[in-house]
Amino acid sequence: MRLCRIAKFASLVIASILLIWMFSPATIVPPADPTEAIAIYVTDHGLHSRLVLPSGNGELIQYAYGDWNYFALNQQDLRNGAAALLVPTQGTLGRRKFSNIAELQQIIQQQDYTLLSLEVAQAKVTRLLKLLDERFNRNIETSIENPQTGLTLVQDDQDYTLLHNSNHELVEWLQDLECRVHGFIMWANFRVERP
Repeated sequence: MRLCRIAKFASLVIASILLIWMFSPATIVPPADPTEAIAIYVTDHGLHSRLVLPSGNGELIQYAYGDWNYFALNQQDLRNGAAALLVPTQGTLGRRKFSNIAELQQIIQQQDYTLLSLEVAQAKVTRLLKLLDERFNRNIETSIENPQTGLTLVQDDQDYTLLHNSNHELVEWLQDLECRVHGFIMWANFRVERP
């Protein structure tokens, strides 16, 4: 009887620790003293997140990743939602341009999203932007406009899965910018830790 109580207590402690870990924000640690530092942005849209990079000509380019049917085609029914979570599905890469930071901030305010800012090396941003543009243009013939998200989306070569969703993709992009990310990243719940 006593062993059963100890097992139940241990299970409760483990479950509590897991829940706290899952609902605590993932921490983005930008590089310390990046060369030619430039501001980039992470937008938190509830369950998913996007990356916004300066293009060099004053514009900002937002990139997002998701499931083709659910995210690109807005087929957000139970069947497509379950498929996106449980089986590998067609991924999509989305892109949107903002003329300046004020336009981005206005959209973020209107939609009640969260905007995080951090600084990274300009050369890393230029390199990542080139890679994302090439990846986007690789399947440009599948391009569609989504008026709900404001994104232009293309089919992506990377499958969308529960273990590789928009937040996992964002973390990969941040790592390409020499950021470190700690914590649970299944859904968008990020914070920035200053180095």
